[in-house]
Amino acid sequence: MQFQYVISIQQQPSAAEARAEAIAEAQAAAAQARAEAARIRDVQRDVRQQIREQIQQQIHIGQGQGLGIGQGPGGEPVIMVPPPHQNDIPPHVMEVITIFVVAAVICIVGLPIARAIGRWIDRRGLPSPVNAEMAAQMNRIEQAVDTMSVEVERISEAQRYQAKLLVDREKVQA
Repeated sequence: MQFQYVISIQQQPSAAEARAEAIAEAQAAAAQARAEAARIRDVQRDVRQQIREQIQQQIHIGQGQGLGIGQGPGGEPVIMVPPPHQNDIPPHVMEVITIFVVAAVICIVGLPIARAIGRWIDRRGLPSPVNAEMAAQMNRIEQAVDTMSVEVERISEAQRYQAKLLVDREKVQA
């Protein structure tokens, strides 16, 4: 049984052809983007014109009804906007904000002060640190006291033994 393999080789475009093709695609995309930008500018211009026309209509309607439309310098119409309300914020909201600000200040200022006082109290209760020379001297004194206590114990044993011997001698003599 024989198998035949057929290999097809597609010819790859050369680098110059690929570059030229990429440039052509980029130019086409740029032209398309320019066309889209021009269309957007036209739409924007139309929308602005419509807004101007609507404002002009509102001015003419407002002048006929006395709706706060006045004339600015040069006789052009000006729409008068009423001033904003002074009491837009309810009073209880201001109290809540004040409480929050006071609490924040207490936390920001009070916490470091409380930590400092706590550290001061902790340090005050600790004994002062002993240096190495002082520790060595304390060890020598401790050893001397231990040696003296052993010697005192020996002396007391010797005295008990002598007292016992004296008592035994008196019993033998009597």
